[in-house]
Amino acid sequence: MKLRQLLAAFAIVGTLATSATFVPAATPEAEAARSGYWGAISWAYNGATGYAVNYPTQKSAIRAAKGRCGSRCGYFTFYRSCGAVAYKFTSYRTYVGTARGYRTRVGAERAARSQAGYGSHVRGWACTSG
Repeated sequence: MKLRQLLAAFAIVGTLATSATFVPAATPEAEAARSGYWGAISWAYNGATGYAVNYPTQKSAIRAAKGRCGSRCGYFTFYRSCGAVAYKFTSYRTYVGTARGYRTRVGAERAARSQAGYGSHVRGWACTSG
């Protein structure tokens, strides 16, 4: 009887050890690193914009977007989605609206224009492939 219990215990421990070894990482960062679905949009109050899509890391997407806009530009990132930036220029002020995490270009553009206010227009948008 003791031999059976001992063998059963080894079988359970062996199964647990084996299954724990093959559990994949399921975090968004791990998935993004494998598939390259990070995007970023950079923007400045003078209307300059830059974008980058399908980068393996958030940091590399930011670097690429800022490289197209300038080091003083602000930025935002998104993962497996779309983003947009809209501007409304007046004689004394610039209004900026940003949107990220939308499933479609139209959704991101609409949200950015809504944030910038009536009469604003989209200056840049981007969607990742994933």
